[in-house]
Amino acid sequence: MSPLLAAVLLAMTAATSQAGTGVPDSQLWTELDVGVPLTERVMITAITQLRLSETLPNPSQTAGGLDLSYKEGEWTVTAGYRHQLTGDRINETPNVTQEAIGAATYAHRFGRNTVAVRVRLVDTISASSNPWRARLRVEYRRATEGLGSVSFLYVNDEVFYQFSNSELYRNRAQAGVNLQLHRDVNLRVYYQRQDTKNAQPGAINALGLQLAYTFD
Repeated sequence: MSPLLAAVLLAMTAATSQAGTGVPDSQLWTELDVGVPLTERVMITAITQLRLSETLPNPSQTAGGLDLSYKEGEWTVTAGYRHQLTGDRINETPNVTQEAIGAATYAHRFGRNTVAVRVRLVDTISASSNPWRARLRVEYRRATEGLGSVSFLYVNDEVFYQFSNSELYRNRAQAGVNLQLHRDVNLRVYYQRQDTKNAQPGAINALGLQLAYTFD
């Protein structure tokens, strides 16, 4: 990893290093993405998510939605929708939220290395108060050789900004591998640490499994 990227990831992590409080919760995050190309540059993707917790009522979160993406060179622009059910630790009844998402990703490849920067805006359309949030993620990938189905290794860090409070309130740091299981099937396996201000649990250690299938 380049010294510049390492410094960026360190700075982003430090921005919310004091966010997590209490004993970290252990969770399993799973996701299935099914992509259907509409044209050479346009893709529609159906997304389902299931998250299980060691201490919270399970499932801690389920979600479903759609993304519509347009790719032009090193840029990808995405518009999406999510319908989420989040477990309520006190009442043990799910909270329903609906989100509209807009994102832009720039991915630059040089040799076996790729640096990707994603900016995502999220509007909780089911909320009555100011629901806007912004997310910035920087990712570094390293393509591999001679490791079987392992196509690349990666690390990323993502910070979350809430406009209503004008503050950074969450940080996610992730490291993992991408497995090319078939020409059309990829599986990301990762470890993730999430720290969130004013939340319970304030810290989460998660094992993640993200399976992606893309039709020809």
